[in-house]
Amino acid sequence: MAGKTILTADLYDNVLTERPGDYVAKPRITGTYRNTDVAADIVAERTEFRPETIVTILTMADQKKVQAVASGKSLVDGVGQYLLNLSGSFEGEAPVFNPEIHLPGVTFTPGKPLLEALKNITFNLNKATTGPVINQVTDVRTQSVNQQITPGKNVIISGANLLLKGDNPANGIFFTKDEEGATPQKVEFFSRSTTSEQIVEVPEGLTDGQYKVSITTQAGASYSLLKEPRTYVFPILLTVGKLPGGGGDSESPDEI
Repeated sequence: MAGKTILTADLYDNVLTERPGDYVAKPRITGTYRNTDVAADIVAERTEFRPETIVTILTMADQKKVQAVASGKSLVDGVGQYLLNLSGSFEGEAPVFNPEIHLPGVTFTPGKPLLEALKNITFNLNKATTGPVINQVTDVRTQSVNQQITPGKNVIISGANLLLKGDNPANGIFFTKDEEGATPQKVEFFSRSTTSEQIVEVPEGLTDGQYKVSITTQAGASYSLLKEPRTYVFPILLTVGKLPGGGGDSESPDEI
């Protein structure tokens, strides 16, 4: 029997209850795994395959899978099942689809191999150090949640300990393109700034691609001021422009 996979989860105060000692856990994300990494791992095990060939095949498979889901098919692969869903309110006997309020999305159900792998995980639980944490990013223009963002328009960043405090020059909210050597773009305009929510304007100059959003602040719990700044990087990549694989553009779609 394979040994257990040991991961770490950080414990945060559960703001949905007033009971002391009640926490929610967030697993620590250990990195990003891409097709190039898949190819490298396969080559390490089966050296007769060229990594460039593997990446090409995986990329072509991704494109075909996106097309299948976008055409209304149920996609089943080695990871799980993907199905279209549709959110929004529909009124009357004969409602009309409105792309500004009726947002297509995808429901994912883990397949048997992934479910079996999940059974083999155990966690070391640590009380999180006091610092910022982002739970959700919502594009105000499109209402897209944790998916697309629109340069020059506002996003709502929800979480805890998000208030920007302290005079360290590293403090701020940043959007950084997910590529080697990218320069973080600092947010300049704020509509609202509290410990649980930041409403900020996405920098105008962001080009099409995927971005990491991060916050660095000296704010601690209960409006305390930390000596050194702490940074939280939201683990979900946010997209400017077309979604990977040919999805719609940015003009179109618990927690602590």
